[in-house]
Amino acid sequence: MYKLPLISSNVPPTYQLTTQITADHDFLPPLNFLDYFTDCPYTVPWAEICAITLMVQTLHSVPKQHTGRGLMAEEKIHSDDVIISIPQNLLITSESVLKSELGVFFKQYCPSASGHQILSVFLMFERAKEKASDWYHYIESVPVSYNIPAFYGPQCLSVIPPLIYEQTLQQIETVKDSYEQLNVILNHLEHSFPFMHGHGNFDVYKWAWCTVNTRCVFIECFKSNCAGKSCLFHLALAPFLDLLNHSADVQVQAGFNQENKHYEIISLCDFKKYSQVFINYGSHDNRMLLLEYGFVVPNNYNDSISFTIDDIIAAYKHCQFSSHSLNSKLQFILQNNLNKNLMCSCDGPSWNLKIILKILTTDYPVKLQKLNIDNFLQLESDNDNFKKICKYLFSTKLKELSYYPNFTNEYSDLQEQIFQLLVIIQDILIKAMR
Repeated sequence: MYKLPLISSNVPPTYQLTTQITADHDFLPPLNFLDYFTDCPYTVPWAEICAITLMVQTLHSVPKQHTGRGLMAEEKIHSDDVIISIPQNLLITSESVLKSELGVFFKQYCPSASGHQILSVFLMFERAKEKASDWYHYIESVPVSYNIPAFYGPQCLSVIPPLIYEQTLQQIETVKDSYEQLNVILNHLEHSFPFMHGHGNFDVYKWAWCTVNTRCVFIECFKSNCAGKSCLFHLALAPFLDLLNHSADVQVQAGFNQENKHYEIISLCDFKKYSQVFINYGSHDNRMLLLEYGFVVPNNYNDSISFTIDDIIAAYKHCQFSSHSLNSKLQFILQNNLNKNLMCSCDGPSWNLKIILKILTTDYPVKLQKLNIDNFLQLESDNDNFKKICKYLFSTKLKELSYYPNFTNEYSDLQEQIFQLLVIIQDILIKAMR
């Protein structure tokens, strides 16, 4: 066993940052990475900020659940324990960037820059400094590439299925537009700082933008004139914290503690000793996880597949049901806003979807405008017709989701995640058809 030297004797034994090197635990810690956080010249030693230690799950030990680099509990962690606490001076925020040497450039050349853009330019600037940067060790610790469409650019659109095509295109265009808005300030930075020469191009910006997008945390703004969601000061980069991987099965409480001026994450569940510690990135479905973070997770109860009223009408007509009263039924559906939230999730069809299909497959001779909507679930609709329209609706969507990727070396990781996403969504539909 190898233990990093303690930086402070005041650190409780349970919270000492250590690296376990034993074959029994199947963890392979990159020691040089830990050195980044113990040798770097920050005011507060990194070894004092958390109760967990860096680990990597090896492919041969857990190939089906491989999460890459992650964090492992050295001791058992209980619910309500603070698993990580990062001092304010170790957070990279728009406010701190604007107080740095970059502030005058933003004020003069790009005063309307978003928080995402400010943090991205900061990363480009500090990366260009290389070892001269106070944040060199942190920047060296983040990935050099990302498995999300925004990083690959428009060239990857050829492997993107219809299910996420529009969202993918929008993300790629967002990065491009964001960079173009920063052209002036980046040109001035290249002319003002020799080390920035050649480091203000779009490829570097894509890396910086994706770094912020995949690793930033949301912090509360306590300014009296906070502009809400458009406020620049809600995003922050929290070194070391971004090593925690996501799991939909855990719950945490995260936020900035105003009393001790630390950003803290409190676990709301237990973690066994030597197990990987997870946090929850939020209630995201796999489409968002893929687009924003580059991975999908099985058994994600946030997953669903959406339908349009046009999909339902097409299924109705294909089943050759009577067109009598169809217009009045559609009028009732629209008047009561039932054409929203039409989806199928792990729990089956949504309430609105069930209601619409019940309405369309019943011949109940009551004026629909006067009938309580809730009563439709109790209507004696034609069960065979109900099953028939469901089967066609879901099977048609299954065909749309068919995706047989021609794997390429350039996009193989992305395509693998896309394939897994479609399999997960298909399973939801297959389950609903039973």
